[in-house]
Amino acid sequence: MKQISGHVYVEDQFSIGKRGANFGFVTTSEGIVLIDPPYLPTDAIKLRRELAKRGEVRYIINTEHHIDHIAGNSFFPGTGVSIEGIRELLAGPVTDMVPSERLEEVLKDGLDLRRYYSRRVKERDPEGLPLLKNYRFRPPTITFSHRLCLYVGSHTFELSYMPGHTQSHLGVYIPQEKVFFAGDNVTNRTQPSMAQSFPLEWVKTLKMIETMAIDWVVPGHGMVGSKKEVREFRLFLQKCIKIIRNAIRQGLSKEEAADNISFDELSFAKHMGKAVHPGKVMQRRNVLRFFEMLSKA
Repeated sequence: MKQISGHVYVEDQFSIGKRGANFGFVTTSEGIVLIDPPYLPTDAIKLRRELAKRGEVRYIINTEHHIDHIAGNSFFPGTGVSIEGIRELLAGPVTDMVPSERLEEVLKDGLDLRRYYSRRVKERDPEGLPLLKNYRFRPPTITFSHRLCLYVGSHTFELSYMPGHTQSHLGVYIPQEKVFFAGDNVTNRTQPSMAQSFPLEWVKTLKMIETMAIDWVVPGHGMVGSKKEVREFRLFLQKCIKIIRNAIRQGLSKEEAADNISFDELSFAKHMGKAVHPGKVMQRRNVLRFFEMLSKA
């Protein structure tokens, strides 16, 4: 874990090692606030033991509904908090929760969300399989539509609705620490899944983050950064939007665009070189989604 400020700790290597999204926690005078708990069972249990030495987990905040951000809820105490609509998504079709290269597998094998999660655990964390006995996804207890403030000890957690990577997405700002948890609205040098995204709203969200008084930005994937990395990610998205809009103006169909366009040659910034990209299947899904949404704009 990295201690990035006086009371904020972040793990940003698991996402690089394909063990899930970044997660973090904040120690307060009245307990711990956990943000996007670990995805895999053995990681979650290890963190739970470590946190028990520091205090009680009071709240668990999920920045979005994808399972790499929400599956770990069940391994921790504390009250779950997230954006309105998450509970309905967890109770709905598994396809709403799995917008990735594994979607065809889920449909072909008739997997529900729990069995899909078990399969991913078997692949990435086989030692964690016994921990899934009686496992159930745990939805948030508290939800909100636009803005919510949690006051825990002397810390304030400002939660704001920030659509982009998904419709049901939030950001977490801790003003006393000048730290912002962006979830997958920001992925540092990594092209995220865009299969449920809203590209124009996403750019607006990033511009809003760029105006905030923050020293540290915790992305959903990739290393912790600052507003500089937020700007670089926004510019990357705007390049993607420009490419798709040009394809629409040229009269390409959605399928033609997906067959001929890739974002994997784009860099996040001149000094960084190419970004890390998600593979051909997810890349195609990203292009299809941007084409679909920008055709309506």
